Amino acid sequence: MSIPAALAPLPAGYAELYRRLYHVVDADERIRAMWLSGSLARGDADAGSDLDVLLAVRDDDFDAFAGSWREWLGTVTPTLIARALPFAAGAFYVTTADCLRLDVVTERVSGLGETPHRHRLAVLDRDGLDATVPAPGPGRGPDTEQMARLVEEFFRQQAIFPAMVARGDWLCVCVGVQQAQQMLYDLFVQANQPLPPMGIKRWSAKLTPEQRAVLERLPAPSPSNPASAITAMRATALAWRFVGKATLVAAGVPWPAELDRAVGAYVDREVPSFLAAASAPPDARPG
Repeated sequence: MSIPAALAPLPAGYAELYRRLYHVVDADERIRAMWLSGSLARGDADAGSDLDVLLAVRDDDFDAFAGSWREWLGTVTPTLIARALPFAAGAFYVTTADCLRLDVVTERVSGLGETPHRHRLAVLDRDGLDATVPAPGPGRGPDTEQMARLVEEFFRQQAIFPAMVARGDWLCVCVGVQQAQQMLYDLFVQANQPLPPMGIKRWSAKLTPEQRAVLERLPAPSPSNPASAITAMRATALAWRFVGKATLVAAGVPWPAELDRAVGAYVDREVPSFLAAASAPPDARPG
C-alpha cells in the first residue's frame, strides 16, 4: 500500500500534519526509521482513525530523545493535549490545536526484533530496518482466566444490586447495569481472540454480528425511571445466563452454576420486596 492511499481515509487536515511530521523526522538523524502503524498500516483506516506513527531511534540517542519528546513535538505541531504513555518511554498521544489525533511510539533500533508492533508501513528507512521487524504472528487466543473472572465479577456485583435498590440510589444502580453490560462486551471480545490490534474506537469491529445484536437489544437504564433500571438489569442478567454462558462453554470455561443459583435466588427474593417498600406510601413504610 502507498502512503497516500493509507492516509486517504483521514480528514483533510491530517495530510498537512503528516507533511510537517515527515519534515521534522527527515531532518533528525537520530531517527533512523519511521512507519505508519495501526489501522493505517492494516489498510482499514477510516475518518475516525488517528495518525499512528512508529519511530526507531538510534540506541545512543534514545534516552535523550525520550526525555525531550515534548520539545521535539513542539517542532512538529502546536497541541492542546500531549501526554506520555506510562508503560513505554518515548511514547505519547496528542490532540493538536486543530483537534487532530497523533499517537507516537518510539523504539530503540536494537529492540525492533522483539517489537510487539508488527503491523507497519515504512515511510522512512535510512538503514534497512524494516527488514528486521518480525512478521505479524497469529496472536493469542481467548484468555480463559479473564473470562472466568468476568463472570465471577458479574455475579459479585449482582449480589450487591438489591442493596443499591434498597438504598434508592438509582444513579448507582444504573452504573451497575452499565458495568454488567460492559463486562458482557468484554467477555465477547475475549472469546473472539485473536483479533488484529485495534484501538478503543473500533468498538463494534471486535464483535460478531450476533454479539453486537445481543448488546444493541439490551435496554438502557435511566435514574429518573427506576423501573427501567430493574428491567435493564434483568435483561442483562438473562443475556449473561444464556448468551454469556454459551460463550464461556464454547471457550472451555465452566459456568459457575452454584454461584448462579445462589445469587439469582437472592436477587429474585430481595429486589421485589425492596421495590414494594420503596413504592409504599410513607406512612406504611417500616421504621
